Amino acid sequence: MSVSSIGGTYGLSGSGMDIDSLVKNLMAGQQAKADALLQKKTVLEWQKSAYNTVYDDISSFRDAVFNYKLESTLSPHTVTSSNTSVATVTANADAADVTHSLVVAQLASGVNLTSSDSISSAAGAVKTTLATHMGITNSFSLTIGDGTTSKTLTVNPTDSINDVVSAINKAGANVKASYDSTLDRFFLSTTNMGSSAGIEITTSTTNTTGTDDGKAFIDGLNLFTSLPVATSVVDGANTTNTATYTSATGKDAVFQLDGVELTQASNTFTISGVKYNLTGVSTGASMDVSDNPVWGSANTTSLSVSYDVDAAVANIQTLVDSYNKILEELNGLVDETRYKDYTPLTDAQKEAMTDSDITAWETKAKSGMLHNDNTLTSLISSMRNAFSNSVSGISATYDTVSGKNVIYNTASSIGITTGAYSEGGKLELSTDKLKAALANNSDVLNELFGAVGTTKSDGTIDTKSQGIVGRLYDTIESSKKQLDQIAGTTVNAQYDTESDYAKRILTTSKQILSAEDRYDVMEAAYYTKYNAMEVALQQLSSQSSWLESFGTTS
Repeated sequence: MSVSSIGGTYGLSGSGMDIDSLVKNLMAGQQAKADALLQKKTVLEWQKSAYNTVYDDISSFRDAVFNYKLESTLSPHTVTSSNTSVATVTANADAADVTHSLVVAQLASGVNLTSSDSISSAAGAVKTTLATHMGITNSFSLTIGDGTTSKTLTVNPTDSINDVVSAINKAGANVKASYDSTLDRFFLSTTNMGSSAGIEITTSTTNTTGTDDGKAFIDGLNLFTSLPVATSVVDGANTTNTATYTSATGKDAVFQLDGVELTQASNTFTISGVKYNLTGVSTGASMDVSDNPVWGSANTTSLSVSYDVDAAVANIQTLVDSYNKILEELNGLVDETRYKDYTPLTDAQKEAMTDSDITAWETKAKSGMLHNDNTLTSLISSMRNAFSNSVSGISATYDTVSGKNVIYNTASSIGITTGAYSEGGKLELSTDKLKAALANNSDVLNELFGAVGTTKSDGTIDTKSQGIVGRLYDTIESSKKQLDQIAGTTVNAQYDTESDYAKRILTTSKQILSAEDRYDVMEAAYYTKYNAMEVALQQLSSQSSWLESFGTTS
């Protein structure tokens, strides 16, 4: 009688041995080694994920910091208009804190052409094609533009009027078309404004009949009061008819700014850091029949530009708050306790635990993945230095309160200081002190935060002369590159094979496969030995039974 397959409890020989338990106990050492490798891989994956999260968070902070490189953030201005029906205005950091006077005689305008009558060739005409709608029988080319840009289209009798509208709008000729089927009217307008804007249309029709369908089409649109005479060129059996239509030009905006007469091709323009949006003509101002401005006793609109202290303070407060948030996160990661006795749970361990026990265990197991990490501690130190170190090259400012010269070359000099030790280096802002500094020198934020810094002979930036924001931005960029090398990024996590952690995880995965192979070989060998032992015991039992039988019969 043969022995059953590997595994189970053997009883044929009478041994009654639990082979599975015996093999399991013998394999315990190998199982522990395999479990250790799986736990090592899990910890590496947790650490890689933690690094990726830090990368994402400091990237977001860096994007926020970038805004503080802009003068519009560090030197915000506000502008008030005494008459918004004439003009609304905004100002950038280049605007001087002055009050401007404005009188508008004419708004800028483009060219708008509208059909003076229905465009159908007959009452009740079917509008499906130009042939049925306007009586067009031959194809022609149509060149349309605004005087500076032009495009050529081919128009066919089988096209509809809406096809022509679409072709013009897609041509990029700075001219827009539309058609109202209810009114049966066609509309053209320039996308640009000013005296250089206009609409110019040239049609060219070549056929053997001499019919000028291009001119018939434009004439039929009823857009022009003065119609051109076409020129004809005969070439053998073909006749080419050409006609050119030119509209009046647009109008420039005409205005007086601080008593000086100026013109602009648009109603929106920027002069000396102030962006003007003209919305109407000043009462009492106009243009005469010769297109000259008449100022008379026109009402003046006052535009007051001033440094927006409240906005500047709010911007710096936002920066401080963002800094404190990321600093708290980084401090928490490097200070978080690492419980080395709490290793990742194996599947076998989880089977013997409740869900709540598993959660509690894994919380401690995942704790402190970046405890005392060198890259993070270096980043924290550099971020603190960006604020604490002085900026060189800043001149003294006269303080109107003390009557002395002061130098605003550190964050603390304008009210940004480090809080209590227990706060882990978080910043605090004294808004009163910052407002006092801005009252003495409205450019203090540009000088302290926005300074580009001098370039050294080796091409690098001298950080001593670099502003706080530049230091902070460059520090984060440097740390991002380090983190990318260490653990890659969240975006590329699926494809990461080059980062340090990706390579360590791959190596560990290969070790796990090797350990699994060794385990299988050893386990099979043990089962084979026990099978052989059972076969031997069975044979011995059979022989013993035979001998006993022989003795009895004799």
